[in-house]
Amino acid sequence: MKVGNIVSSSKTIAPDDFNIVKKCDEIIIGLPTMIIGYDYVSKNYPDFDITDIYLEPNMYWTFKRTEKRDKYEEDLAWFINKVYRDLTKDITYIFVDPIHHRNKTLFKIIRKIYATPQIISFLYKEMLYVYGDKFIFGFDLSLLKYVDADISRIIGKIREISSVFLDNEDILLEYDKNLDALDRQIKYIPYLYSLRNQK
Repeated sequence: MKVGNIVSSSKTIAPDDFNIVKKCDEIIIGLPTMIIGYDYVSKNYPDFDITDIYLEPNMYWTFKRTEKRDKYEEDLAWFINKVYRDLTKDITYIFVDPIHHRNKTLFKIIRKIYATPQIISFLYKEMLYVYGDKFIFGFDLSLLKYVDADISRIIGKIREISSVFLDNEDILLEYDKNLDALDRQIKYIPYLYSLRNQK
């Protein structure tokens, strides 16, 4: 699944989640779009403001690398970050705290996880992230050990109800560019996986 469009006549490096095309008529309608190149923008948007990155709703522009290298790099990084931040703004993260949460709250969380279809989970070091239905639940395994929870049983249950269970550190390399745009918050990996694999 693509998350944004980049229109550029020259080679542009961006995460695989972006639809990179040469002309505006090749974009995926409805996705945020960055047009690269003064000539292309001035021809297709004759009333644009050269000092403003904004062209119209969900449409932005910048210079080519050969026109203004610093501005190009700054604007492209801003656009990529904006797209990922906009995607994650509706995601609610809940840190599951077995010490401070009341039992009633913990049972609600467990019921929510079990009732959610297409769960994607990610085990990384001492953290287990469970994504589904616009929620990410974070479990600190060292904290669960501290309260004498059966970690193997918990991981086994989550693995059993998950449609996808990620526990390979190579997944971090696969989503490295995405994580840069999200301040290296690895809790979003199951969500990014669901976007990329349309889960």
